[in-house]
Amino acid sequence: MQSDAVIRGVGMTPFGRFLGSSMKDLGREAVNAALDDAGIRVGDVQAVFFANALAGLITGQECIRGETVTYPLGFGTIPVHNVENACASGGNALHLAWMAVASGMYDTVLALGVEKANHEDRVRTFSAFGSGMDVEDGFAVGDDAGQDRSPFVDRQARLARTLFEDRGVTTEGLARVASRSLENARLNPMAHRRFGGSPQDVLGARIVVDPITVLMSSPISDGAAAVVVTRRPDPERSGRDVRILASRIATRPPKGVAGAPGSARAAGLAAYEQAGLGPGDIDFVEVHDASVAYELLTWSELGLCEPGQEQEWAMKGHTERSGAMPVNASGGLVGRGHALGASGLAQVFELTQQIRGDAGDRQLPRARVGLAQIGGGVIDWETAVSSVHILAGA
Repeated sequence: MQSDAVIRGVGMTPFGRFLGSSMKDLGREAVNAALDDAGIRVGDVQAVFFANALAGLITGQECIRGETVTYPLGFGTIPVHNVENACASGGNALHLAWMAVASGMYDTVLALGVEKANHEDRVRTFSAFGSGMDVEDGFAVGDDAGQDRSPFVDRQARLARTLFEDRGVTTEGLARVASRSLENARLNPMAHRRFGGSPQDVLGARIVVDPITVLMSSPISDGAAAVVVTRRPDPERSGRDVRILASRIATRPPKGVAGAPGSARAAGLAAYEQAGLGPGDIDFVEVHDASVAYELLTWSELGLCEPGQEQEWAMKGHTERSGAMPVNASGGLVGRGHALGASGLAQVFELTQQIRGDAGDRQLPRARVGLAQIGGGVIDWETAVSSVHILAGA
């Protein structure tokens, strides 16, 4: 499907632990910012694609999550589509928004992701994350997983050990990547963690599940992000509209099929084909890094580096803002934070800011074509779903 669909406006809230803010509060801030950025009003939006992962388990709001958030903002009559796909919910919502515009059904739609993951009872939050795996056939975890930590940290630790054994990565390599993200987040006013951190700080932090320290994993964040998608560029908005060159989503390989690509690789290959580009044409990326171990694996899944190059890339600063392939200039999930349903759209917020030249102190010198990948959930140790978007100046 070929399309001139563009991102007309973006908005987001800071990510953090906001026990006093509701989903409605967070959604209002992100939507108002996106509509203002796009220069449109509520009445110009013809459909909403609302992403959220955990509201039913954290707040008790099920069934009509998007309707409850958008109604106080003046939305009504138009369709509100609720999208739940673990951490990939926001990327999924944007994919559906793109399809709705690219198909010609609508001229202007809104993708909105809101997550209220934190709760006074931390056990409630940690146990909610367990719903992101197959509850009838989950993966093995250590004692107290889901009680004092997200069970996904146990998987991150296993991914790290795989990198150690198969790719020659070291804990120092993981620490360098985590430090890069924390330092980038220092420059991002929307970031959850703005305190920075050296590799030594990362290695010296509390170990959650060996070898993963607390600074190698993303914090649990509340937040919202919104993206306005329209039919074609506006010639009066020169340099502001950002074109969606590719929008793809894929799930894990079928059961029993050996050698099939994982969800990130499958979505990436489809996105490159759609955009008519290859990894070498990408200037910068935002990738899923619920842990730095998953990020390093994703580099090769997306064809950015060859398997086995991860340690060299980490230690030589290849993915830093001054490097040949900047990764997670926003701070990524490790630094900016991870508000599940909003994280994929927060990545797109960053890509849009960079392409426009609006990223301030973290502005990259070369930011013409950007890629965003967000994964979600786990089935039989594989990431269940990933979306990939490729954006460029219109």
